[in-house]
Amino acid sequence: MSGGTDSSVAAILLMEQGYEVVGITFRFWEEGENKHLQDAQRLAKQLCIQHITYDALDVFKENVVKYFVDEYLSGRTPFPCAKCNNELKWKLILQEADRLGCEKVAMGHYTQVTQKDGHYFVTEGSDPEKDQSFFLWGLTQDQLSRIVFPLGGFRKTDVRKMAADRGFKYVSEKKDSLGACFCAGDYRPFLEAQLQHPEKFIYPGNFVDEDGNLLGKHDGFPLYTVGQRRGLIHLNRKVFVKEIRPEDNEVVLAPLKNMYKTEFFVRDYNLVDPLLFSADFDTITRIRYRKQNTLSRIVLLDDGKLKVELAEPLESIAPGQTAVFYRAGCVLGGGFIV
Repeated sequence: MSGGTDSSVAAILLMEQGYEVVGITFRFWEEGENKHLQDAQRLAKQLCIQHITYDALDVFKENVVKYFVDEYLSGRTPFPCAKCNNELKWKLILQEADRLGCEKVAMGHYTQVTQKDGHYFVTEGSDPEKDQSFFLWGLTQDQLSRIVFPLGGFRKTDVRKMAADRGFKYVSEKKDSLGACFCAGDYRPFLEAQLQHPEKFIYPGNFVDEDGNLLGKHDGFPLYTVGQRRGLIHLNRKVFVKEIRPEDNEVVLAPLKNMYKTEFFVRDYNLVDPLLFSADFDTITRIRYRKQNTLSRIVLLDDGKLKVELAEPLESIAPGQTAVFYRAGCVLGGGFIV
């Protein structure tokens, strides 16, 4: 229970469906008063359900925030939500469920779990604007067998109305959270604040073209991401960040036409079943939330990576971000772009 509209309504619906509900709120990141925790405790009290507060501040900082910083210092663009989902949040909630004797776990995601042909699949939610299946490719079959998503069949407008109709007006009017929970805005000030001596890691270097020719000076490679167009240098043409070279403190700039690729590689992946992939172009690959659904072929390699071959070129494929594989609305798996 994050204290927001979605997890609150999820708890309400589960109770109405006859479940015995225990609410849990994780303390992952806090700056000042934790209003979200207070809201979750308030709702649990109104619903007359047990509520648990789990202090995960240290483990979150060590696993997710450190990863976030390290990825930028390595010239990659991190995806902290995937890291948190895969290695922290779901593991912790299932551990607590076991401790409490709870059979199922639930969150307020706009997605669903479907079982077919002997497998569990995360499937797209009914609200295309809120669908969160993209973030859940790391869930294992054992985890999916215990997960319930009460909001998967609803739209956000329906969920707000359900809260209001049940007398929880304050729940229905809560704003949606945006961005990473610990860094909702520009990541650069946060990154510098996390470094004890930022000048050792972030210092001026060269903008170069694809042939290595000097174009100008930049403020430090960790402050740029692949695909970035704004905040670069003034040239008589539009250029984008094509590549980041940490070892040389160089940022490679290129025109849009040179930003396209027809294949890329993925590491640290999770698949529902490798046998679901064939030699055909029969899989949809998505590298951005709600964007760029591209027909593709997935090839499993012997070195522990996947090769994604695209039916049409795709631009600004950023190392460190995630690629998620779909077929007929079902998530087949995903991983981190190399």
